[in-house]
Amino acid sequence: CAGGAPNIPPLPEEYKTIRQYGPFSAILEATDKTWQLMKLTVSMLGKLITGDVKLNNLSGPISIAQGAGMSAEFGVIYYLMFLALISVNLGIINLFPLPVLDGGHLLFLAIEKLKGGPVSERVQDFSYRIGSILLVLLMGLALFNDFSRL
Repeated sequence: CAGGAPNIPPLPEEYKTIRQYGPFSAILEATDKTWQLMKLTVSMLGKLITGDVKLNNLSGPISIAQGAGMSAEFGVIYYLMFLALISVNLGIINLFPLPVLDGGHLLFLAIEKLKGGPVSERVQDFSYRIGSILLVLLMGLALFNDFSRL
């Protein structure tokens, strides 16, 4: 596949299995798979932070689009699994305690609850600026990594 991850062949037919679940067991299975994706995402983010995984492994929109294209080539199930992975990743990242993300708003709410009053507007404004800069730097690094892989 041009532009995709190299050396990843399609899964041979003999390794593919189809499982059918009833409504209740399907919900339990989907919940379990989502939990597994969340744990994997948190684990990988932790490894990025500690340096166990290098920052050049961070992917941006180009790599995500390539991954979506490759997964679609393997079939609709793989594409939907890829979309689920992206959705879980974005959900976890959105909970980071950066003020421009939902996690930052939760952090301000927790601080407000602990101190019994709102965080000053000046501190919030400064935090939003720092959070925005960090987020733009992170997105820039991901985009740089994407372009370096082309």
